[in-house]
Amino acid sequence: MASGITTYLSKWVHWIKFKGWFIFDLPYFSKERKYTTGLELGAKAGRSMYYTLKANKSLHLTGIDLWEIIPGGAYKRNNRNEDKCKRLLQKFSSRITLIKGDAFTIADTIENKSFDFIFYDLQCKTMSNFHKDMIAKWLPKIKTGGVLIGRDFREFRQTFYELGFEEKDIEVCTIGKRLSERLEYIVLDK
Repeated sequence: MASGITTYLSKWVHWIKFKGWFIFDLPYFSKERKYTTGLELGAKAGRSMYYTLKANKSLHLTGIDLWEIIPGGAYKRNNRNEDKCKRLLQKFSSRITLIKGDAFTIADTIENKSFDFIFYDLQCKTMSNFHKDMIAKWLPKIKTGGVLIGRDFREFRQTFYELGFEEKDIEVCTIGKRLSERLEYIVLDK
């Protein structure tokens, strides 16, 4: 019996550390820093947006997604996520903007220095050759002192170096005194 409980608790702790970022880390990171404008690139079904809006009542959050099927992994049913996202975020309708389309193209329609943070959540195999161009396109949309934040920055190190950032520019998110297991950010000071 004790072994079963230990296994269950171990799995729960693992989930919180590596999957719970959208329930705890991103929402409270944005709340602690008193962000009022944010953007999520890769809104999917709206879960991280939901928890972030729930925690930070001063935040207006924009979500962009293709909401089309993308082969492989978590995006093979992405065409169903648009309706899920809209239903989930309905109670925050006065604090959200949802945009369907290609984030690379949409960037041209967004004013520079519009957001306190951009949450970059576009990690899928079909995107792997486009991160540098996509990130470069969205960096000017972040206010001076704002942040580009993501959960998979470990996989983008070379991209950041090619864009002129150094390892010292990439910081681990803190929530209170706790370090996030997944989220990292870069402060835009230009």
